[in-house]
Parts: sequence; C-alpha cells; structure tokens
Amino acid sequence: MRRALMLLAPRWLALHVVVIAACVTMVLLGRWQWHVAHVHHGSVQNYAYAFQWWAFTVFAVFMWGRVMRDALHRRPLQQPPAPVVPAPVTYRRYVMRTDRPDTSDPELAAYNAYLADLADRTNDEP
Repeated sequence: MRRALMLLAPRWLALHVVVIAACVTMVLLGRWQWHVAHVHHGSVQNYAYAFQWWAFTVFAVFMWGRVMRDALHRRPLQQPPAPVVPAPVTYRRYVMRTDRPDTSDPELAAYNAYLADLADRTNDEP
C-alpha cells in the first residue's frame, strides 16, 4: 500500500497528466481521421491512419502500466561496494650490462656489433 502511494508523488502526477492528455489527443485524432475517411468516401489510407492513432493510444497505456508496475516492484538500491585501491606497483629499471658481451653465438655477436656501429654513426652526425 505504501508503495502505491508513491504513484501520487508530484513527478508521478505530472506523468499521469501527460499520458492521459496524450491518450485523449490520440483518440480525438483517430476520430477526426475516421471522419475524414467518411468524407472522402472510404479512403483506405485515412482509415489506416485512424487505426494507427488508436494503436498509439493502446501502446501508450500499455507502456504507462509497465512503467508504474516496474516502479512498484523495484528493489531498493543497494550500497555500492567500497572501491578497492590497488596496491602500489614498484617498477624496476633493467639496464643491460655491456662490459661482458655474449660471444657464444657468432650471429648474435655480429648483430650486436652492427647495432653498435649504427649507434656510433648516429651519435657522430649532427
């Protein structure tokens, strides 16, 4: 019962007024379109528009009911969990040691020599 009284809150009353006004307007537009169909001697297009306005009315009432039902059966909001602060990450910088080059692989030694030569050329250029 207490939740049903929620539907009488000011914002809900505004929604009720808007939906009722829209439904009355759509029913009247459907009646007007029906009358126009009779004046034009049974124009199928005007009859279709009349039924379309009435279908809009049915849809609006259906959705109004669904919104009210969902509001009445809504679960209370739960408190969000406390944010988890991640542990600080320590970064370690690794530096290659160049005092003892690995010469066990001749292909790797040749590639390292090539890179060292490129680095020397790059440092010499302005």
